Amino acid sequence: MKIPYKQPKKFPLWSKVNTKSSGSKRYHLAQNGVSAVFDENSLLPHANHIEMAGLQCSSIISYKVDENRNLSLYRFVVFPNLRVIPNNTHGSLCYAFPSVDLQINGEIEKVNEVHFDGILQFSSQTKNANLTRCMFVSRDKKALIEEIVIDAHNDSKLKISNACKTKRISSLYLADSKSAELKTCAFFDSKPVDSDSITIKKGRHILYLAYCAEEFSSVDIEKEKEKRLSLIDELSGKLKITTPSSFINQEISLAKLRASESIFMTKNGLMHSPGGGGYYAALWTNDQCEYANPLFAYLGYETAQEQSLNCYKLYSSLSSKTKAIYTSIIAQGEDYWHGAGDRGDSSMFVYGFARYLLTTGDRNNAEKYLTALEDACVYIMSKMNSDGVIESDSDELENRFESGKANLSTAVNSYDAFISMSYIERELGRQDKADEYLDFAQKIKNGIHSYFEANVEGYETYRYCKEENRLRSWICLPLTVGIFDRLDGTLSALQSDKLKKPCGLLTRSGEKTFWDRSLLYALRGMFYAGKANEALDYLTEYTQERLFGEHCPYPVEAFPEGNAAHLSAESALYVRIFTEGVAGFRPIGFKSFELKPSIPDAWNNFIIENFQYDGKNLTINMSRNDEMIDVSISEISFNKKVNQNEKLIVSL
Repeated sequence: MKIPYKQPKKFPLWSKVNTKSSGSKRYHLAQNGVSAVFDENSLLPHANHIEMAGLQCSSIISYKVDENRNLSLYRFVVFPNLRVIPNNTHGSLCYAFPSVDLQINGEIEKVNEVHFDGILQFSSQTKNANLTRCMFVSRDKKALIEEIVIDAHNDSKLKISNACKTKRISSLYLADSKSAELKTCAFFDSKPVDSDSITIKKGRHILYLAYCAEEFSSVDIEKEKEKRLSLIDELSGKLKITTPSSFINQEISLAKLRASESIFMTKNGLMHSPGGGGYYAALWTNDQCEYANPLFAYLGYETAQEQSLNCYKLYSSLSSKTKAIYTSIIAQGEDYWHGAGDRGDSSMFVYGFARYLLTTGDRNNAEKYLTALEDACVYIMSKMNSDGVIESDSDELENRFESGKANLSTAVNSYDAFISMSYIERELGRQDKADEYLDFAQKIKNGIHSYFEANVEGYETYRYCKEENRLRSWICLPLTVGIFDRLDGTLSALQSDKLKKPCGLLTRSGEKTFWDRSLLYALRGMFYAGKANEALDYLTEYTQERLFGEHCPYPVEAFPEGNAAHLSAESALYVRIFTEGVAGFRPIGFKSFELKPSIPDAWNNFIIENFQYDGKNLTINMSRNDEMIDVSISEISFNKKVNQNEKLIVSL
C-alpha cells in the first residue's frame, strides 16, 4: 500500500511577485549586499522570496512586511537526498515549517530594515528590545537555521510559539525507516527551550532555531554560521570581476554565490541543480551542461568543478550514436526524464563539455570521454535535414512555445559544439577529425543563414523555427557564437517594444511570459558582437531591476511560471555576460584561448581576477588607451594593445 505524501505550497499566496512594479527601486546598495528600509515613508506592504542552499538542504524564504511593519515569514525547506516519491523529478522531501512567533512583554516586533548578503537579516524592535534575525542554510547538514539576537532594554518576558515541534513524514519510499522526523529545535542562550515563556534579563541574548531533518542538539550553530560566511567569502574572491559600476559588481558577486551554492550531495556524487522548489538532486543538459558548468571550469571553486565532471561523466554514460541523450538525470541519478523528447540535448551536452575540457586543460579527461563526445556528434550529424539544419523534437523550453521540427537553439548549440570539438580533436593530434568537424560546423552555419534568416514582424532577423511567425527572444543566440550577419535587425528587434518590457525580455511577442535566460544570452551576445554601449544601457536597466526592484536580488527563471524563482543556473548566465561577452573569452585549446574586448565608452577599466585556465589563476586587465584597449595578464607577462572588439589569442 502506498502511503500518500502531499507536497506543501512553495510560496504563500501573499508572496506572488509583483511585475506591475517593474522599474521601481525598493532596495539599495549596502555593505556586501542590498537593503530595504521600512519607515513611515515606505510603500507597504512589501513581499519577496529568496532561495538559499547547502549540500543537503535548500530553502525558499518568503517574507512580507505589512502596513504596520509586522513581519510574516514562510519557510519552505527541501531535503534533496530524502526521497518521498520514487524516481520522480519532484520527489524530494519538502516541508513548510510552522512559523515561530515571538512576543516580548506581549508585543510583536516591528521591522525597520531587511538586508541580504548571502544571509537574510531583519532588524526590528519592540518597546522593550531591539532584535536582529539572521536566516541561512547549513553548509553540510539538513537544516535551515535562524539566529535571533535580542538586546533587551530591561527585564522582560519572552514568549515563543511553535518552538520545539516535531512532524513525522511517512512514505514507503523513504529509505530504512520509511519515515522522517522534521523538527524545529530551539536553543536560548545555548540551552534547549523547554517552555514557550522565558524570563529574560536586561542585556544581550541569542535564540537559535533549527528547522531540520536531523537531530541538532549536538551541533555548534555558531560554527554553522561561520561555514556559511566562509562560503560567501570564498566565492567573493573567486573570479572577481570589477567594473566601474558598484551595483553591477555587487550583482556579479551575489550571482556567483547563487550559481555555486545549489550543489547537493547525492548517492551518485555531487549534483548542481536548479532549485526553485522542485528541481533538486538532478541534472539537466541545459541548466548544468550548457549554462553552469562552463562557468565552473574557470570559476576555480573546487566543489563546483568536482560536480561538473561528475555531471558530464553521468551524461557520458547516456551518449549514443543513434538516439538523443536524455534531458534529465533525476532522483540522485537513479532514473531519467525524457518527457519532451529530443530537445537538442546531445548538442547541449557537447557544447558545454567541450568548452569545459578545453578550459580546464585536462588532456586525460578529454581522451577518456572522447568516445562519448564523438558518439553524440554522430547522432547530431544524423539529425541534419535536407535544408541543412539540425532537427529536434523540442527545445529547452520543452514545447511551452512553438519549436517546430528544427529550431534556432538546437542549430546554434550544434554549431558551437562542433567548433569546440574541432579544437579538442586538433589538441589530441587528430587533425583529420578536426577538419571534418569544422566542415560540418560550416554546413550548420550555412543552414542557419538559409533556413532561419527572415523578416519577422518587420525586422531583418531570424525566425525561431519555420512554424513560428512572431518574434522570439532566442533570436539573440547567433550573436553569442560569432554569427553577426543579422546583427542590426536582431538588435532592433530585441530592443523593440514587441520583446523588451520593464519586467524582462518576452519569450514571444504578444505574450506576457518572460524567461531571464534568453535575456542573459542576449546581453552576452550584444557585448560579444561589439555593441557594448547599447548592451550597457540594457544591462544597467536589467541589473537595477533584479538587484533593487521588488523581487531581489538574483536573476530569475520565468514569470508567471514558477513565480520568478531564483533558479541557480540563471545566475551563472549573468556572470558569463562579463567573461564571454565583455571580455570575449572563448577556449580554443588546452593552453590557449581567445579574448575579444567589448568595453563600453563609459568604462575606462575592466578587470577579472582569479580566472582559472589550465589550472592557473590569471588576472585579466582591460584598460582604455585613447581609441585602443590595453590587455594585460600579469601571470604570463602578456601585454597587447588592440582595437575595440578585436580578437586576440592568449597562449599559456
